Amino acid sequence: MNILRTSLSLAFLVAVSWGLDPITSNEAVQLVAFHDVKLENAQTRLTIQNGIPFYAVAGVDRGSAVEAVIDARAARVVELRKRGEVVYSFPGIVTVGHRGTVKFAPENTIAAFNSAIERGADLLEMDVRQTSDGHLVIVHDQSVARTTDQRGDVAGLTLTEIKALDAGSWFGDDYKGEKVPTFEEALAAIAGRALPDIDFKAGDPEKLVDAVRDAGLLGKVTLYCGDWEKLKAVLTLDSGFIIRPTAPKGLPGLAELVAELNPPIVNIDWKYFSEELVRAIHLGGRKAFVNTMGDEDNAVSMVRAIEAGADYIQTDHLDVLLPLLRQRALHK
Repeated sequence: MNILRTSLSLAFLVAVSWGLDPITSNEAVQLVAFHDVKLENAQTRLTIQNGIPFYAVAGVDRGSAVEAVIDARAARVVELRKRGEVVYSFPGIVTVGHRGTVKFAPENTIAAFNSAIERGADLLEMDVRQTSDGHLVIVHDQSVARTTDQRGDVAGLTLTEIKALDAGSWFGDDYKGEKVPTFEEALAAIAGRALPDIDFKAGDPEKLVDAVRDAGLLGKVTLYCGDWEKLKAVLTLDSGFIIRPTAPKGLPGLAELVAELNPPIVNIDWKYFSEELVRAIHLGGRKAFVNTMGDEDNAVSMVRAIEAGADYIQTDHLDVLLPLLRQRALHK
């Protein structure tokens, strides 16, 4: 099959050490089925290229010849063709700036979001809370003490009081006077340049849904919420959110998560990361959102996540992640 030889010329195929056996041929065919392909007369062939196992899969879908290349290590479709035409190719790994950036600008501010976009972030993780008078603002902590010049809980302050805070001086003199943005201001500031990755900390689900709807982003934004009941409340109001909840304790909790929420994306905190978990997520037709923040937010962990098949990587170090991805032709 020429498709295998053509696809394996991609620059990101590099030799690595790997502890897992390749997925089975039946699992490879199932991965193709997740792309709305009803494959008949399927044939598979396993080869090793640059130390990585790949399946070439061929068959017929409703009268059309289908060929696919499957990464048998990470359990992922690399390329799919119908009648010789490419209808899908893996687009690369989505980069997520944690709180915009916490390294190059004061977190969760417009300056942080702009800085993250300049460094190549596709998604901007932002933490949403609600003020005492019902406005959604971007603050990570329950209190404003760590990231502004004053004290008090977000839920106990009005929007006017929040807007009077200096959210930049603590980071550096260049950011003196930086303000806490409202959720709506943050969405407007990044519009057309990046998408929000919402961490819904606290607030009225209806207000969140209305803001996302008014911004024209339903069906486009990823949503995390540690409170599954609050997450369900959002989805009850509108199903147009791409949710990414965490599997409790990693692989052992994946079945529970799928049964409870059936998410298209599974969030993986680094302490529960494993190649087996990423593969299991893919074999269920889902994507893996890997967080490398904290003590393990470094090139070694990032490379491990890349090679395991992460679809999204969230980091505080976009300056490290983007070169690694670009070296492997996994990001523009």
